[in-house]
Amino acid sequence: MDFPPKVIGVASSLEEAKEALKLGADVIEVRVDLASGEPLALVENIYRLNHPLIVTIRPTWEGGEFKGSDAGRAELFKKLIPFADYIDVELRAENIDEIIALTEGSDALSIVSYHDFNGMPAKKEMLDILAKCHEKGDIAKLAVTPGRLRDVLVLFEVMLKSKRPVCAIAMGDIGKHSRLMAPVYGSLLSYGYVRKPVAPGQMRVDEIVEGLKLLGLR
Repeated sequence: MDFPPKVIGVASSLEEAKEALKLGADVIEVRVDLASGEPLALVENIYRLNHPLIVTIRPTWEGGEFKGSDAGRAELFKKLIPFADYIDVELRAENIDEIIALTEGSDALSIVSYHDFNGMPAKKEMLDILAKCHEKGDIAKLAVTPGRLRDVLVLFEVMLKSKRPVCAIAMGDIGKHSRLMAPVYGSLLSYGYVRKPVAPGQMRVDEIVEGLKLLGLR
């Protein structure tokens, strides 16, 4: 994923994935943990839309709905990776190395993510988090919850210091504008919803697309 930034449409069904593309999404994130039905069939069907896919199986302990075991999640990733261009794995996953190793021999790259739904770490800690993410995978994703507008500026500064691919998000109402502005400071990805937000402060896919056009980023 190179500049200009990519707009990610978050989908948990084939219908949502199709809608995301109509709204202008460049990439589909398949939220397997939010989906009903058989995961392999879902990912296979979305794969046939011929657009890049991020496969995410977010566990409950990081804001998702996957309630299975670490071993079960790794086995599910193993089945889905052949259809993925990217997989999203949490930095705090105990078996992160095992899951990322599953991409070896495939074309899938890894997004290593860290979410803080309750606050925002200090600047040095965020830089350390990004460094640890990059030690594990290809793209570092940092999503935090600012308490004031000044915090969002600190997050932008952290992005500017990163020498490797990064996605940074300020969640919630205070950070909503970061969905558009973060790419100005180097964030490669901006996640948008199709029918309803799946993260605090998320904007709809077409709103992000139009906003990035106004900023000259598309």
